[in-house]
Amino acid sequence: MKNGLSFFEKLKNKLTVRAENNPGVFMFLLIIAANIVFIAFSTLLLLFLPENKGRSFTEMLRFAFTLMVNPSGRYQYSDYPISLIITTIVVLLGMISLTGGTVGFITSIITSVLERSATSRRHLRLKKHIVILNYNHKVPSVIYDYCFDDMENTYVVILSDKDKKEIRDQIDNIFSVHQAKKKFKNIIIQNGSPFSKLDLDRIALSDARTILLMTADGEEAVSFHDGSGAKDFDVFKLFMFVNSYLNSKKSDSVPCVLAEVSDGKTEKLIREYPFRTENNCFPVNFNELLGKIMAITAVMPSLCDALLHLISFEGVEFYLEDVPKSVSIADDLKRQTSSMPVFDSGNRRLYISESEEDIVASGNGEYKLKKPLPDGKLVPCILNEKPKILIIGSNSKLGYILDSLICFRNEYPDFGLTVELMDTEENAEKLRQYCGSPKYSTLFADGNDSLVIVKDIFEPFADNNGRSVLNGVNSVLFLSDDSHSETNIDEKPLLFWNSLKRSDNVDAHNCIVEVLDMQNENIIEKRNHDQVVVSERFISCLYAQLGKDPVRLDFIKDMITFESDEASRNSNNDLANDCNILSVKSSLFFKNYKGKLNFSSKRELILWVYEATGHAYLPIGCVKNNVSYLFSRTEGNNDGLDTAVLLPKMDNSELKIVQDELTLEPDDEIIVIMLTK
Repeated sequence: MKNGLSFFEKLKNKLTVRAENNPGVFMFLLIIAANIVFIAFSTLLLLFLPENKGRSFTEMLRFAFTLMVNPSGRYQYSDYPISLIITTIVVLLGMISLTGGTVGFITSIITSVLERSATSRRHLRLKKHIVILNYNHKVPSVIYDYCFDDMENTYVVILSDKDKKEIRDQIDNIFSVHQAKKKFKNIIIQNGSPFSKLDLDRIALSDARTILLMTADGEEAVSFHDGSGAKDFDVFKLFMFVNSYLNSKKSDSVPCVLAEVSDGKTEKLIREYPFRTENNCFPVNFNELLGKIMAITAVMPSLCDALLHLISFEGVEFYLEDVPKSVSIADDLKRQTSSMPVFDSGNRRLYISESEEDIVASGNGEYKLKKPLPDGKLVPCILNEKPKILIIGSNSKLGYILDSLICFRNEYPDFGLTVELMDTEENAEKLRQYCGSPKYSTLFADGNDSLVIVKDIFEPFADNNGRSVLNGVNSVLFLSDDSHSETNIDEKPLLFWNSLKRSDNVDAHNCIVEVLDMQNENIIEKRNHDQVVVSERFISCLYAQLGKDPVRLDFIKDMITFESDEASRNSNNDLANDCNILSVKSSLFFKNYKGKLNFSSKRELILWVYEATGHAYLPIGCVKNNVSYLFSRTEGNNDGLDTAVLLPKMDNSELKIVQDELTLEPDDEIIVIMLTK
């Protein structure tokens, strides 16, 4: 989505940010600029004096400065009265800019500016900026992710009742934790109420590009009416208020509004609310999205890193461009050397790329496959030797996780997916309801026997009625307990994970550990296939992406959900499922193909699989040695689709082509998008 800011709008935005964040420095620079203008104007006046004819500009500049600083010698004998008038004007300019009284007056102006800035009473002159209403612990991560985007053309305003210095310190802290080499500076923090029309006027809300309505930090309260969170209802009230405010402005363009919610009821309320422009409203149920991400990661753990890079500015991104005239997806794949066309939605084509420039800079479209296609259609096998998932712990995402796993099982019945639940006694009744529900009967093949209640959290695997919980388990998903206080929020998954690591045969299981506190991420030692799902990191990256282009929400939801899944419902209230992301072992994916798995380049692999499967599967990356590689990453280092070089996403070192072929071993995994159209 292109920025759409003109040069003067960018300049005005930049000056507004600088003036708001450094008002004293900004005023000081204005004073210096004013003095330079005065001196330049004085120099030009002196150049026109008859007696100064033929003198250089440099001489007159020195003379003008001398007159302004020391005017005692200004009255010189001259036959021209105009000389006296002009020199007097120059002296007066010097008195205005350099005398003590003027300096004192300007000092009082600077003091007034600083005081108004501290109380946030100035109206911001911004255009097409991103506004965040309310503040919570996810916001610093949102800001952090923008440092990987086009920082110079992205502007963010935060309006909340929280102390400005505290917010600034938390944002600075996250950059320090990640040891970021650059900071996002185009940010203004304002203190005020999101429910105040005056405060919304001050932040130029009606001129914004996107508005993010966040839940406020604090203890969660529960409404006695229906048990839903009071925070969600506060967001719904704010959404109604913002809608009323935008209606009163009656401007031609309406900002996109993203509303953060945690349950389906509030999401439905916002989705069905008569917003001024229906297609500009996007409720984001973060518990549902995270639940879907955790579910697909539990089935295919290697997708954890790939998904994070797909929804982060740090990796490749989704871009929507107009469908090229008379160019099919197959033809587009033959001409794109750095980006990945995926599918068409209406008159727009979805691309996966590191930048929009890579999409435009395409090849000549004459690429031809050298590797012969198989005689019949290649039919990949989506199977797993041990298709059981053990979910340890429970939180507000568990229901969404199970819903997604049911949809996955319905779409891939041969996979034979089953689930086992495990938790402490305090959550036993909740888990029994899941195990006994007819909705999930196919997941829990043994009913309540698929439930394990732990008596001692420090020894959870010691004795479980004579049977081993880990028998036949492929992956273990550890969930945080979001009902705990922030200091102990990750206590349960870390204790369970540590206990599992002390048990036998730990290398036989993939561990997916959810942490809510980003500082706990480094506690998990990545052994074997262990993955860490930092919930706040995932959702903050998602908000940052949607802040730039909210339409991406539909495609992200589509990619991580399966047929008949309610999460596939897009902003137009249509149930659609155009694609799924999968990670499959090469030995299973190419099970029906006899031949060497060598490809001359990434593009040959992409085109070969796309054609061999009848345009049903599109490779976007692979996993070698437990490292995910996404094919559309270039960074201008000769790592386009026409090379076989594979580079880890976090590695920015110089590329060296060490092989001419891309070879897939049986245990390597291929990351594909399955196209359902």
